[in-house]
Amino acid sequence: MRTDLVNAALLLLALGLATFFVTLPGAGTAPTAERSAVPTAPDEDATEVVDARGVAIPIARYERIVSINTVADALLLELVERERIAAVTDYMAKTHTDAWRFAGVPFVEDSQQLERIVAFAPDLVLTNPYAPEPFVARLRESGLAVFDLGAMSGIGATRQQALVLGALLDERERAERLVARIDRELGALDAAVDEPVPGMYLAVFGDSVLGGTAGTNYADVLRYGGVRDLAAEAGFTAWPDYEPEQLLALDPPLIVTSDGMADAIREHALLSQLAACGPNGRIVEIDETLLGDPGLGVIEAARRVQRAVHGAD
Repeated sequence: MRTDLVNAALLLLALGLATFFVTLPGAGTAPTAERSAVPTAPDEDATEVVDARGVAIPIARYERIVSINTVADALLLELVERERIAAVTDYMAKTHTDAWRFAGVPFVEDSQQLERIVAFAPDLVLTNPYAPEPFVARLRESGLAVFDLGAMSGIGATRQQALVLGALLDERERAERLVARIDRELGALDAAVDEPVPGMYLAVFGDSVLGGTAGTNYADVLRYGGVRDLAAEAGFTAWPDYEPEQLLALDPPLIVTSDGMADAIREHALLSQLAACGPNGRIVEIDETLLGDPGLGVIEAARRVQRAVHGAD
């Protein structure tokens, strides 16, 4: 039971990583190592781009793009005209705080909708390493060009994916402008904080206390939000499932968590003993659709954390 609970919680923490593919019968959600890396943008004179699965896709001005990748959803809005977006994930179109930006764009509800994807008559399908290989193979057998953008692990990966996608779609200039904007916004967030506050990200699911730290988008949100990640400093990586003594040793004076979780943390038998729950501590709640967004949402999530922690505008 505990294992099931932890696994479910990790999926919630990942949000856009695996939510789209967990419903495929018999398929695991973890990407294999060989398809986790982010592809590299090719040289200017290249005619194709190699995706995270090692498949070469021709560079072209694709006109009917279906995205079943939440990071790609947001990137497409920045890189191409809306009429070139045939469909996006239902998560970004219906659940994410930025769903309003996708108004009128069709969406695909889950990973079993191969027929719906094909019905959009796409000339390109964008996926991620959490898509099971049999599913991707079925898409390709249907005659579709399928491109895996690789790891969805935070703003560094997203920055690189913008350049890769810009090259693939023959929109390099737009991609370079987007990356320049990302760099400006991150630079402004960095410059706004003189002294980061020690803290960490925590989430409570039943008896389990989970984190998000080095190697994930949560680490990016903390860094650019002006928070010194105590979990990373202690050597934790990815999404740790903390033991009581580990949390008591870290004793963070600040906890960043999702909207609605502060009460659960304060009422938790163990967490209530942490400095963050004391008279001089703080718990900052952020919209989970931003906090868990491994793509462009990192910037706004960090901005909200910085505003709450440092009073920055």
